[in-house]
Amino acid sequence: MIGTGSRLAPGKLARTCVPEAALFLFAQGCLVPQSVDELNTRPHSIPRVDLTKLPVYLLQPVLTLDPQEQADLTSTPTCHCQLDVSIPEIIADDPTVDIEVRIFVDYDVNVTASQPPIDRIRLDGSFTRTETFRQLQPIVLDSSKLRGVGLHVVELVIGERQGFALTDVSPPQRAMLPDFESSTFKFVVQVLQPNPARQSCSDPPQLAPQVKSCP
Repeated sequence: MIGTGSRLAPGKLARTCVPEAALFLFAQGCLVPQSVDELNTRPHSIPRVDLTKLPVYLLQPVLTLDPQEQADLTSTPTCHCQLDVSIPEIIADDPTVDIEVRIFVDYDVNVTASQPPIDRIRLDGSFTRTETFRQLQPIVLDSSKLRGVGLHVVELVIGERQGFALTDVSPPQRAMLPDFESSTFKFVVQVLQPNPARQSCSDPPQLAPQVKSCP
């Protein structure tokens, strides 16, 4: 039994609890407002070509393409030669993001006709995969895509898909949004003139990555 003179008497409990409750409420009223917005602190990745996996032919200064010779024109079906360029892997540090590879030929910021990519390749991310690389299928380049005889610069611009800016932002078709970065991989192709000494574009020596196609 608690006596009236005890330290735990009800009257004293009431007198000690009221100030504590008031202090608690006062303290609650002084809290600094906090944002409840979700913070995205993940740094954006810079996808890039894995240079250690490149085929030997991409280490040479220029690739050559003999697009078509007389026997290819008269064959049934008509045949031609093309380059099947293998860039096996793209490094992507974040396996969840979607990657886009845009391929340009002779890109010139001052020549509008050169700015649209000849191809766009999407490499989807995954929340169930942990690998930090993406497989890239061979890039097919024929004389039409390379815009005819001559020396041509092929560029791969690689970035997070959501990071590409609108196509009219400079440099057109390849600009990135703030906080995003892309990487670029280039190689040079020489498209040859027809050679009367050759019957077919597949006559030896046929150097990689050139292959004959007869659709």
